[in-house]
Amino acid sequence: MFHQKTIMPFFKDRFASFGKLIQATIREQIVLVALFTLMVTFMMASKAFAGTDGTEFQNIYTTIMGWSQGYLGKLLSLAIFLTGTGVGVLRQSLMSIVSGIGGGAAVYYTPEIIDSVVSAVM
Repeated sequence: MFHQKTIMPFFKDRFASFGKLIQATIREQIVLVALFTLMVTFMMASKAFAGTDGTEFQNIYTTIMGWSQGYLGKLLSLAIFLTGTGVGVLRQSLMSIVSGIGGGAAVYYTPEIIDSVVSAVM
């Protein structure tokens, strides 16, 4: 019969990396599983055809794009800017005004940026 004293060093030497994995903390194991999953996902990924299909959503896309870059988008951009200016005056800080300018620009330009990124040909 094998005794535990003779078996354990054999396994300890042969499976040292497995033993280190078992001793790893839960967080490290979660990170390892996430990295492995991400790696497998990238290996199995096929070509992306984003923005080339889905004509059933084209009407709502055109409507929302028109709203954001039409008068509604300009009104929201102006409202965000004026709100940021008002908060900046009350707080006596320029950061709120800068946030208002950034928010207004985001409302107006984000749909155009998303359209150019999603429908880009790779």
